Amino acid sequence: MKKFLYSIPVSIPLFVSALVFSDVGLDHGLDDLILRLGAGNEPTGLGVTVGQVEANDASANYGPDTSHADFVGNTFIYMSGATGISGHATNIGRRIYGSGGLGIAPEIENVYVYSAAGWVQNDFLNLNTSNNPGTPPGNISIFNHSWIGSFGNTTLDMQALRRSDWSVDNSNVMMICGIANSGSHNPLMAFGFNGVSVGMSNGEHTAGEIPSGYDSSGSQIPLIVATQNTTSAATGVVSAATSLIIETAETHPNTSGNFFATLSETTKVVLLAGGRHEGGWTNNPILSGPNRGRTNQPIDETFGVGTVNVDRSWQVMAGGQHSSSATPTNLISAPYAGWENWLLSSNQSRYIRLDVPTLADEVSIVLTWHQVSNSSFSAYTIADLNIELMAYNGGKPTSLVGDVGLGVFGSGNVVSESEFDNVEHLYIKDLSPGEYVLKIHRVDLASGSRVFGVGWLLPEPDAGVPGDLNGDGVVDVNDLLVIIGAWGVCSGECAADLTGDGMVDVLDILELLSLWS
Repeated sequence: MKKFLYSIPVSIPLFVSALVFSDVGLDHGLDDLILRLGAGNEPTGLGVTVGQVEANDASANYGPDTSHADFVGNTFIYMSGATGISGHATNIGRRIYGSGGLGIAPEIENVYVYSAAGWVQNDFLNLNTSNNPGTPPGNISIFNHSWIGSFGNTTLDMQALRRSDWSVDNSNVMMICGIANSGSHNPLMAFGFNGVSVGMSNGEHTAGEIPSGYDSSGSQIPLIVATQNTTSAATGVVSAATSLIIETAETHPNTSGNFFATLSETTKVVLLAGGRHEGGWTNNPILSGPNRGRTNQPIDETFGVGTVNVDRSWQVMAGGQHSSSATPTNLISAPYAGWENWLLSSNQSRYIRLDVPTLADEVSIVLTWHQVSNSSFSAYTIADLNIELMAYNGGKPTSLVGDVGLGVFGSGNVVSESEFDNVEHLYIKDLSPGEYVLKIHRVDLASGSRVFGVGWLLPEPDAGVPGDLNGDGVVDVNDLLVIIGAWGVCSGECAADLTGDGMVDVLDILELLSLWS
């Protein structure tokens, strides 16, 4: 992770710490996703444009080596002036869009490259001016920030963070932001509300609550981790994974053409809901007594929601949007994986029904929303949302908090109610079979509505119903859409190849129709 300290508006001295990269092989669920879809059918980042923001090296260079063999087919657009080759930028690029085995999104084509100082100032955020941040050029959907820094001035740092969060909210763009490898926290860019802060899955990074004096103080970082040897590299991996989620939203039959699937709130919650919880993960739920199952710490203080996993996130996105309801009556069961995106005003709630047919070894549910900066970038309007999983007895929600939940779930939390974070997370182990309802509730008194994104992942159902390709227990048009989405040659195991002839084609449609529920 590169670090810089600078002042504005004239000269910008940079203090860069050298990093040594080793080639850490990537998977992060990609092998499982290829097995699920068949080789050649997995998302690759095609059609997704990224912005790569880099701190200048000792020679004032910020650009990747465009002649590198991993970058054949990439187009680079330099947004902060002429540059030579930065080894750091090259290594980060290889992990995002490199085609040589390190990158899991090798078909990203267009890359807009910025120096960090330029991006924060005149090239994008327009800090310390009366201008709004710029519009992301070339339909950039992801900015990768594999750098940390500070102005050494809390007021300027917070204005930069507010401008970045404003861009996420107004330009529908993702900010993927690394945290410090060691030492104390650095505010830029990980202290923002609306971005995704990234650490390493070995836990050897600076972590914990954002310190006092900042708008987001008390919130936890990182939100997610990746298996790499620096937070810079891990950030690149998470950006690549995010590009696969965006491509899936744009191309999968369950989400293509759905405006809500493309919102950054949805992208963020799908990314986080897919995080894999490794051994030792905890969000410190209350373990006994009348508040058993509650937590005000949504994520692990070191690992966030866990390790990024593209197969798990793909299931959440591909599960599609399931409509929530303003009341808990007459709810239709949601698929085992999916998401919802809706508006909430103060003291309003939304409800989603989740059915568990067999003992669920783990259930992961994530809620997120944006905090909104005002037009002068001087303050936020803060919204506060909570989530709770309840039993759905006879169509009536019943709390699982306290002793009543002892026979229902083995461990974890059924309520997440942080007053600082704009992410809430339920992680439940050994949830008994039954009918449940998820309640999303806004508790703050601020005026105006706020968009939320919620995503869930329950255990994938066993293939108990022939032709039931999406796992909802029936064979219907949703399974037909799975076949259409996997159309063509099927390499390896491919669930949509019902005839087993190595092709997903009209014969599989005919087979599906014969199994129609």
